Amino acid sequence: MKIAIITLPLNTNYGGILQAYALQTVLQRMGHDVQHLQPKVEFHPLHPVWKMPFVWSKRLLRKCFGGEWRLPVFEHPHRWIRRYTDVFIYKHIEMRPLSDEEWNASLAKDYDVFMVGSDQVWRPCYALPLERYFLSFLDDTGSNPRIAYAASFGTENCEFSANQILDCRKLLQKFSFVSVREQSGTEICKRIFGVNASHVLDPTLLLSKDDYLKLIQDQSPSKGNLMVYILDETPDTQLFISQIAASEKLIPFNTNYSLGNRLGIPQLPVENWLRGFVDAKLIITDSFHACVFAIIFNKPFICIGNSERGMERFHSLLDLFGLQHCLINLNSFCGVPFIDWNSVNTRLEEFRECSLKDLKRVLKTFERGRESN
Repeated sequence: MKIAIITLPLNTNYGGILQAYALQTVLQRMGHDVQHLQPKVEFHPLHPVWKMPFVWSKRLLRKCFGGEWRLPVFEHPHRWIRRYTDVFIYKHIEMRPLSDEEWNASLAKDYDVFMVGSDQVWRPCYALPLERYFLSFLDDTGSNPRIAYAASFGTENCEFSANQILDCRKLLQKFSFVSVREQSGTEICKRIFGVNASHVLDPTLLLSKDDYLKLIQDQSPSKGNLMVYILDETPDTQLFISQIAASEKLIPFNTNYSLGNRLGIPQLPVENWLRGFVDAKLIITDSFHACVFAIIFNKPFICIGNSERGMERFHSLLDLFGLQHCLINLNSFCGVPFIDWNSVNTRLEEFRECSLKDLKRVLKTFERGRESN
């Protein structure tokens, strides 16, 4: 079948990019034709015309010192920051960019199935416009099945307004199959939206370590063995990392360039980020997907709780694998957590098999219905 996936915009977020890649890969291996519907990116001018000579001079100096000599006159800084992640996206992910006007019911004739997911597609602060991620652009005349795979509300509480609940409740009840990434999501779906939802794995966990190793065969080794991927850095986390590096006799290397982005430095390639998990003896992170890939690569990790970005995602993931002790409080840290990888890998295989079985079963049902028609 031809399947359209609706997920959050793909830009410099490694987890967002790789969950899209993983779900696409899984569906393609099942024999389906897949496209991600994405909002068309418009790079509008950020500065008035009179200011541009100063901006260009600043960019030119920055690029010269960074070893990049191309003139920056026609280059948008956002395009520059995502230059490496875009290479991965365009190479590995099938996309169809759409303008706001093109998100309409006519899309129904181009696809057999519409699938929402994964990541925080049902969190209002990230999913804009929210109703699009409940397939509001489709009308009731089409027979296209609607699926949610590993959709996430991001937090244990639904952050929708009263009007959003009313609108999205009607839309979600038109779905043929709903699955969510966090256990709390099943309760939200039942209590607030009147829908039964299955609890499934994030798509990145449906692929094996070997699948990801194929993406980084030509990558140079990382410059250290303590991988640091902190999204919200503070003086306390910086001090903690330096203390761990000293006590464990490890060399830290940073794989997050969010500060660099603000200074105009491009985000590292996706392959560099993945290579970090191969080279690390220990990982320190406050990122959900960095925890996921630490599990995939069987690397010890310390997860610093990130309440700003939603704690429920961490609790649900770590509960699943018996790894709650990897989620730490900086003020009461008791040492690098021990992980029984045999137990974790057994659970991963079981949950992976169940999640894939659910997805295959649902799609097979639609396939048979399509063939009978």
